[in-house]
This record gives sequence, structure tokens and C-alpha cells, in this order.
Amino acid sequence: MPCRFYPTGLKHTFNDFPVLSKTLYWSLFKLYLGKRNIKKMSFFRNTIDQNKISTLPSSIQAIIRAIYKAPDLSPGKVKNIVKQAQVQEKELLPWADFDHPQQDCYGRKMVYDGGFFDIMVMSWVPGDFSALHDHGYAQWGAVQTFGAAEHAVFWVQDSEIRTLSRQIMKAGQVIGVGHQLVHQMGNSGTHNYLSLHIYGNYTREENVTADARIFDLDDQDIHRADGGAFFALPLKQIKSRETCPTPDFLTRLRHQVELMRRVQRAENIGQNESGKSLEALTKDLFDVRHWNSFVNDLEEHLDDAGQNNHSAFWKLLNWELKEAAALQNSVSAFENKEDYFQTYAELYDEVLGKPCLDEFMATYLRFFIKQYDIDFAHQKLISIGCGTGLTEQFMINELGMPQEHLYGIDISEAMIKVAQTRIHAEVGDALELDPAIKMWDLTFCGLNVFQYVDHTFLQQVIEQAARITSPGGHFFGDFITPDHIRGYPHVIYSECGDIVSLRSPELIEKDHYMYQRSSIVNVSKKSGKLRITNEGQHTLFLPPLSKVREYFKQAFDGGVDMYDAVSLTPIPADADTCTSTRYLVVAKKAK
Repeated sequence: MPCRFYPTGLKHTFNDFPVLSKTLYWSLFKLYLGKRNIKKMSFFRNTIDQNKISTLPSSIQAIIRAIYKAPDLSPGKVKNIVKQAQVQEKELLPWADFDHPQQDCYGRKMVYDGGFFDIMVMSWVPGDFSALHDHGYAQWGAVQTFGAAEHAVFWVQDSEIRTLSRQIMKAGQVIGVGHQLVHQMGNSGTHNYLSLHIYGNYTREENVTADARIFDLDDQDIHRADGGAFFALPLKQIKSRETCPTPDFLTRLRHQVELMRRVQRAENIGQNESGKSLEALTKDLFDVRHWNSFVNDLEEHLDDAGQNNHSAFWKLLNWELKEAAALQNSVSAFENKEDYFQTYAELYDEVLGKPCLDEFMATYLRFFIKQYDIDFAHQKLISIGCGTGLTEQFMINELGMPQEHLYGIDISEAMIKVAQTRIHAEVGDALELDPAIKMWDLTFCGLNVFQYVDHTFLQQVIEQAARITSPGGHFFGDFITPDHIRGYPHVIYSECGDIVSLRSPELIEKDHYMYQRSSIVNVSKKSGKLRITNEGQHTLFLPPLSKVREYFKQAFDGGVDMYDAVSLTPIPADADTCTSTRYLVVAKKAK
């Protein structure tokens, strides 16, 4: 048959040569390919159909010409070619497919088929996500996104698969795509966007992305397919199956979350042809049998003090847990959007209330009674920010406070519902307490509740506490130091071990004041299944100790003392912090 490939100027077929000459010609031809490679051959350059590319945007034409001309292409070189072309999203709009079928994970249209390379445009609406995949026969290429694309890269070796990174890309960002890249793209934002994709292989004439591996971590299968890298592929589109590597907890968790979302969409329109059941996926995703995998992966990345020692893993774990929490809330009635303490209230005592009571609060309560000669039996006490009422119940049961003498308020209705099972408590705001209605012998505020108020209100709430305290009475409560972050545990386990609380603190500035903002995610198996709750961000004002002392001195005229809340050693007036990063304030109101 005629030879399709020939150097410039050799336009004969093999049949034009005698046998010996044909053998020699073929040997020379193979040597030529070995030294120059097929991509350098002028016949490739000459096969550009100028009429075909003339209708394409100039930036796409520039990419096509550069690919034909470039020697030894690699992901990095293709990335540079795309960056230099300066493609604009508006140029890709003719290939936009935002109305793609809902069972598809994204829109996918060919812009240019160059035989040994493809140029495609993908369209992403909010919620679209590809499956974990590679690119079949593609050896080199690049992807450019024109929106806040979520992009994850995975490490696959032997029998393991785990997430290396997950990021939100900048609009216009370009990444190189190699033969071994296993990744995932998606739209976790609120706006549509397009992406440009280039894939190539010098040894092929067509179907560069065919035979791609799609990782189904639900069935522990790798699916071979020739089309899009979609979740929940119709069974008829799967060419073959092979054993999938075992994922770590967070990789499987996010895969199952996106798989569930995709199957849910397909079922809503009656086009679920994957053989997967939404009910079965929901049950499996939050099955308690995954608890050990979660805890084992977590503990591998913690030091002895409960601090994370791998920032990339910590970021990924929290990211994936929050996605799972959002999905779990969408398929259940757990969330009360009016009160972000709703789910936290149910776990609060075990992950924070009881540990803090045992570790330092019970000790400083007894210290306060002894040091200031207080007889709880004859005192009336108000607890501002009583939370679940656990500490207040301890005062009643262990310290002799009559139940009828203790009253708690908290701004969270969810917390008060729990507290009312223990003490007399109501929803209330400290700034609205009226001394004309009632005053108290003791005003208490535990677990740095006063620091949840904005810096503009701290002095005001301290002054209000003084107004409702009777002459000769006391305020006592604990605060955190500005450097509390150094002693803040990233992980807290409940005493029974069935709740894990993950905490990610950071220092932020607001109007020239310092705050500690903590993101909290709780994972529990108390209900017999995994329950993952994103408790949101909790922000605490971090005033200097000298400023807190000053505010109390101005409000309470009987003197102010400060102690390390754990060691109970006095804190000098000019101190910036204390060893435990928690401190006790005792302020007296003159008679």
C-alpha cells in the first residue's frame, strides 16, 4: 500500500522501488524518525488546512501553528504556548455548552482535531465535576480555565491513591497536562465558566484521549472509556474494568460526595443508567465503618500535643469534610440556619464543655470560693453566656449553689434548649440586662464568652456586668490571651472517643484590632453513623491583658485581680500573656 509518511520531496510509494531499495528506504526512514521524531517532519507542517483554521480565533490559530512547529513538546512547553497565545474566554463562546444534559458532568465540544492532538472547550455550570481521571493516550497538553475552577491532583502508585492537592484556580490560569496526571476539575462556585483543553500524542493519528482511566472509588474499579470523564457513567459506555487502587479516607470521601450529587441529578430527571442507587450511596457515605479509616489517617498527621504536623493534609481534610457536611445537611433535617450553634450544642459538652471543666474551670471555681471567702449557698448568681449549663450544673451539684439562686442567659436558642434541662435559663443578651429589674451577688462569664463580642462592645459589656452586680459583689470569669493560638489544640477527642473536633485557628486583623478566627468541623459516630457538621467560623476578640484589666478597673471600683486560669498564679500588671494562655479575672464592686 502507499506510504502515508514521507519527508518533503519524496512523493513516491513503496511500489515504485525494488525490494532491496524498499528495505533500505524503510531503514533510513525509521532512522529519520528516531533522530528527528515525527513532529519535526515537514509533512505535518504542510498538513495544516489553512481554510479549516482560518475560521478559528487568532489565538487558537497561534496555538495550532506553534504545536506543528514546536520540537519535542512537553506539558511545560504546551503550557507556555497557551500562555503566549493569550486566549480570551469570549473567543471560546461559540463552543459553549452550558445547557449540556444534566447527567453529563460538564459540556464537551471539539474545537480542532489535529489528528495527533485535540483542542476542546469544556463548559462548567455550578455543581459540575469531572470524575478522577487521566487522559488516555495523551502524552502532553495543557488546560486553561476562565473561572474559579476547583482542581485536584492525585497520587497513584501501586495499590494506593490519595489527594496531593486541591486548589481554586485563578481565571486564566494554565496548567500542564502529562501522561501520568490523574486529576479532577469542577465548578464549586456560583458562576458558569469555560476551559480550554489541549491533548496530544505524536505516535497517534486520532483518538488521543481514548481509553482514558476513570476511577470509580465506590466500586473500587477503574473504568476504561473513550468519552467524557463523567461520574456514574452509563454501563454501556464502560469498555472494560480493572482493579482500582485503595483510596485514603479523604480521597474516597470527596469522590463519594460528588458521585452522590451526580447520581441525585440523574435520578431527578429519570436518567440514572449507572446501576448505582442514591439510597445505597447515602447509606455507604456515612457508614460508621469508615470511622477507623478517618481516625487512622488523622492521627498519622498529628503530633503528641494534638497539633497537625502536615498543613497540606490538614487543609484537604477540612475541605473535604466541609463538602461532606454540606451534602449531609442537604439530605437531612440536621441544620438550623438561624442558629449556627444548632448542631454544635449537641456535641459541645463532650468536645469542649466537659474537658474545660475538668482541666481548669472546676479548679478555678474552687479557688475563687476559697480565695475570696464566698459561700455559694447564700449568693445569687447570673451566668452570662451559660451555653449548655454544664458548668452551672457543677456549681449546683458540687459547690453548694442553690438551683433557685442561679440564672443563665445565652444568645443561642440551641444552647439554651440544652441548658434548660439542667438550670433555669433563657435566651438573652448581656447588654439588655436591666439592673432595675434584678441585681446579682455574683456575675459569672465562663469560657471567654465576653471575647465573642466585637471590640467596640467589650468595654460596654463589662460595664453592663458591673451595673447588674450588687455592691460588695464579684465578677469572675475566664478569658484567652492574644497568643492563645500557640496552645490551641487542632484536634479534641471526646472522653468516650466517639466525637472528634477539628479546629483551624488563624489570627486576623479587623479595624486595627487582633482577632482569633477558628473554623470548627465535628465528626461524630454517636448516632450509629458518621455525622459530619461544619460549625462555621468562631471569631474572638484578643485585647491586651492590660486593656482588659483597665476596663474592669473602670467598671468595678473594689479592685481587679488576674490569675493564670490553670496554674492560678497571679499575673503581673504589666504582663502580656500567661503560661496557659487562659486567665481568670476577679473584679469586686465596692459596698
